[in-house]
Amino acid sequence: MDVSTKPDYGRRLIPQILDQLALADPDRVIYSVTSFPNNEPNVRTITAREFTKAVDKTAWWLHKQLQQTNGDSNGSAVLPSKIQAVGYIGPHDIRHVLLTYGAVKAGCAALFLSPKNNVTGALAVLNASNCSIWVKPKEQPVFPLLDGILREKYMRILELPSIEELLDAESTEPFPFVKIFEASKHDPFCILHTSGTTGVPKPVFWTHALIGTMDAVRLLPPTEGDGGLAPWMENWSPGDRIYSSFPMSHGAGVLMDIIIPALCALHCVLGPAGVLPNLGLLESLADYAKVDIWSMVPSLADELGEHPELLAKFKSSKFICASGGPVSPVSVSKVNEVVRVLNLTGTTEGLFIGNLWVPREDWHWFAFHPYSGFEFKEVQPGIYEHWIHRNEHWELFQGIFHTFPHLDSVNLKDLYVKHPTNPNLWAFTGRSDDVVVLSNGYKISPLDTEALITTHPSVDGCLLIGSGKPQAGLLIELKDPSERNNELFDSIWAIVERANNSTFQKTRIQREFIAFAEADKPFIRTDKRTVKRRATLELYSDFIERFYSSRNDEVEDENYDQFLIDTTSHEAILDSIIQILRSVLPEVEDFSRDEDVFDLGLDSLLVVRVIRIIRAVTGLEEQIAPRHLYAYPTLDGFSSQLAKILGQEKAKRFADATANGKIAGGEADSSLLAESNNLAKRISERKRRLGSKMNPFDAVNPNHYMGLNFYFALRPGASFEEAFVKLQNGLAKAFEIIPELDGRMMLASEDEFGYRKGEYRITIPPKPLSASSKPRQLVYKDLSQVLPSFQKMREAGFPPSLFDDELVLDCPPFPAMPADILFAQANFVDGGCILATNFIHTCLDAVGVMVALRVWAECCRCLDGDQTATCDWFDPESFNHDLPELIWEQAGFAKPVNEVDPGTWGYLPFPEKIAETRLHQNGERSADSQVKTLSHGLLPPAPLFPGSPVWPAAPSERSLSTTVFLLSGESIHKLKQEVLSDPEAKKLSTVAKEHRNRSFKPDELSILEMPIDGRPYFSSLLPSSYMGSLLIMNRPSMPIERLCSSDTSVAQIAGLIREAASRITPSLVHDAFTLLRSMSDYSKPATANMGLEHMNAMISNMMLFQTSDVSFGDSFFAGGSPEAMRPQIQRGRERFRFLVISPMRKDGGVELVMGTLPEELKMLMSDDEFTKYATLLDHKDV
Repeated sequence: MDVSTKPDYGRRLIPQILDQLALADPDRVIYSVTSFPNNEPNVRTITAREFTKAVDKTAWWLHKQLQQTNGDSNGSAVLPSKIQAVGYIGPHDIRHVLLTYGAVKAGCAALFLSPKNNVTGALAVLNASNCSIWVKPKEQPVFPLLDGILREKYMRILELPSIEELLDAESTEPFPFVKIFEASKHDPFCILHTSGTTGVPKPVFWTHALIGTMDAVRLLPPTEGDGGLAPWMENWSPGDRIYSSFPMSHGAGVLMDIIIPALCALHCVLGPAGVLPNLGLLESLADYAKVDIWSMVPSLADELGEHPELLAKFKSSKFICASGGPVSPVSVSKVNEVVRVLNLTGTTEGLFIGNLWVPREDWHWFAFHPYSGFEFKEVQPGIYEHWIHRNEHWELFQGIFHTFPHLDSVNLKDLYVKHPTNPNLWAFTGRSDDVVVLSNGYKISPLDTEALITTHPSVDGCLLIGSGKPQAGLLIELKDPSERNNELFDSIWAIVERANNSTFQKTRIQREFIAFAEADKPFIRTDKRTVKRRATLELYSDFIERFYSSRNDEVEDENYDQFLIDTTSHEAILDSIIQILRSVLPEVEDFSRDEDVFDLGLDSLLVVRVIRIIRAVTGLEEQIAPRHLYAYPTLDGFSSQLAKILGQEKAKRFADATANGKIAGGEADSSLLAESNNLAKRISERKRRLGSKMNPFDAVNPNHYMGLNFYFALRPGASFEEAFVKLQNGLAKAFEIIPELDGRMMLASEDEFGYRKGEYRITIPPKPLSASSKPRQLVYKDLSQVLPSFQKMREAGFPPSLFDDELVLDCPPFPAMPADILFAQANFVDGGCILATNFIHTCLDAVGVMVALRVWAECCRCLDGDQTATCDWFDPESFNHDLPELIWEQAGFAKPVNEVDPGTWGYLPFPEKIAETRLHQNGERSADSQVKTLSHGLLPPAPLFPGSPVWPAAPSERSLSTTVFLLSGESIHKLKQEVLSDPEAKKLSTVAKEHRNRSFKPDELSILEMPIDGRPYFSSLLPSSYMGSLLIMNRPSMPIERLCSSDTSVAQIAGLIREAASRITPSLVHDAFTLLRSMSDYSKPATANMGLEHMNAMISNMMLFQTSDVSFGDSFFAGGSPEAMRPQIQRGRERFRFLVISPMRKDGGVELVMGTLPEELKMLMSDDEFTKYATLLDHKDV
């Protein structure tokens, strides 16, 4: 190819542009990746040759991943017959660029989803793009949005290699890309999507032809009507350094980081991947990166204008390109005085069409080339709506008609005003479709939100505000302004929360950004009482500006020194508040202590100002808030509330000072202070080591160890002994953070106050481990001569059949008391370690176990010098088993037992109580008892199942074999689609009934027990790292006759389970605690899955647990995190029917681990409907 040929602007294919550049100038730097470790600049440059090599490596990688479906498997570049979309959300790094180019070469198109989508919006884009492939950076865990997508749609997951791997491409062969523009101009280069402001987001295919219109901008000729102004791409010179603050999921980010650098031969600077663009980062880049062209989101441009010292550092740059939304004329005018501002406007569907360079003093106005085909139609006096009409130049200069080829005119719905003296200049003033465009460029459709909030019986009207601001807000008109109070605000806020959770966009309205309309300024309405949005917003324009100004963290012109709050008495506080109100309401002469301050003229803006003054004067922060003034609107009431808050804060500070050894008012000797401080710490530590009793919720889990096996690869060169010592040291340090883990559980003494039979307590060593001592709970075992190598285990998929659980964890599953809280065994094999752990289940539930493991892992990393391993996320009260009861009492969750729905017993493991309650209910119905509450519960009657006089129940004569089935991601998706397409399809087989060769009575039930974490329902006051048990047992049930019927569908069973899950509410969890507290005997727990001769089972869902959450560091474990986790279910094979859904595999599949009898496995394998979706992975006969 002749690289000296004059560029054919508008008809070039971007991958070929870079390939040609690599041939002509291989050492030209085209990308720089910057970072600032320890505030020192570090720059990784990438030349044209290095970049194209990395692109080819990415293309070969993608091709290899897809070749089984795209072509033959001999390694040749056989491209798919149809462009395949590949979804991607990743860090802001060079892989976005490499994937974009590599996908094009491999016959694909990168689909960049915005992480701000919710699951519904993301699925709409994926489905409309026919996208079933997801590329995930291999180090990135499955984040909530992707998890939600995978729950609803089967996606093939591909793990994109690291930056270092992709750039290490010297030996990579070129990936051929021989397409010509005319044949491929309608193929997508990449795929983005609309914001979804008027519904679900829709994909926008950026074809090569559409991108060609960007390339063709420099071809716009001087012509009549252009005002002698140059096209916007003028002055973008080869070699210029460009930095963009836009994410590469945004159209402007793709343009400025991927497309325009190629079209204009620019040197693109990428910032640190993990740092959101901010003024600090921009300052560092201005100091060290020598950026010529800055592409800024409007909010950053606004901020820059308010920091003159920082702004001065941009003087040497050529210009700042502002796009993506409206900027502040005042702030950015300051920027334009120092460095020229190029204000661009465009659309995702059409890109930048016809923008011209305007005179510097007119930077805020837009000018457009006549070839753009723009028309501005006057829709109101002085307000013009933006239209575009197809003309003969459309193919090169009107990109929107490549996106909408069937249209000849498009209403862009942007509103403009005309320059007062220059008719060719236009300024953006809003949207005709009412979309609110924030200063960060994010768009919000207000209509659904406003409609929902207006359903509140006290709300007459509502407007979503915030155009040009960083945060959306609400302006609410009440039917009766005099009703405004804290209770009303809370009830409105509840609906706002619903709106926040129900819309397609993810921008949430914050509580402090809600204002009430002024009583003397009713919303302007049509004859049909529809709010006239534009007219009302103009009426409230000054109010809205003051509203947002009042939300700033600091008010520059507020002189706080003039205020003082005398806290010596209630009367003194009252007088101080009156002085503050005199300042904000100078027109009010008399302040009565019993008068409502809102009747005096205080509005929602002034409330914020009053609270800010009080915070500044008293030092209070979130302790005092606007809600307090709404709740206590009289001067007397608010002063009393403030006095109470100040008193509480004073007591807290005194307690803190005492605990820290700070003796107020004294000039104590420093050694005395140190001694006092040390004594306080020792007292606190000693109190903690006194141990504590379990709380009633701990009784839900009977005495047994929960066993888990974690499979770690050893770092090459790491010895077994070295790894074991590091595990020991990390565990010892974990005991310093959680001393209870070093403790034991024992039965509580009958002589204790408040004794309940069967309850336990924790006893803790009175002193921490000495430096020379090693944890007794961790033992070493070398199994390298007994078990296969780690690599062979990995290749086999870490099947449970490789060994018995007793081999890797020699510890009785049902321990005698006292018993260690934790027992672990590190089992070493060639190349790896199986870390087997036992945590006593009465003391910790599964969440608590994961918290303990995470602390242990983080302590190992800390000892290896990882400064981020601080465990600062761990609340010191996380092991305090008294917390649930303290919160339960403080929050007022208590109620008489006879007011608790009797069905609540069905969520607890005490069948005698269930039977007793059912008998009582039946007696009430027959005797027409006066106590009606029990027989009219909202919960269904608790299912009956046998109890046991002892725990654990005696073992059965038979034993279950551990069996593992795989449901591939594709099978799960297929099952979902088939059920959704025909919910009444009869997909169940009668084999389950026939293999037992018996019939069932109508009242015989199959009970599915599902442990549910009660933390989300109990209280937000409970630390997120709370470790004690907070489980309840959801027990959906169905008559066996109906379950085995050929008339029962999968959808019906799924509906039954969903219906049962919907009954789990905060009140249910609180009521369960109430019932547990009422019991005097916890010694006879039982679950429906006990025994083998029944059709009940318990299932534990660990699908969403990510093994990457537990990282021990890579100093001894390769990669730091376990490659697999397996529950130890063999221990219960003679006593329980127990199933586990393992963590989701990287390929989207899910493994189901269960115990089966021989005839049951035979039945399952002969069931065509079962094997249609499930594949037998592993089985070991007993």
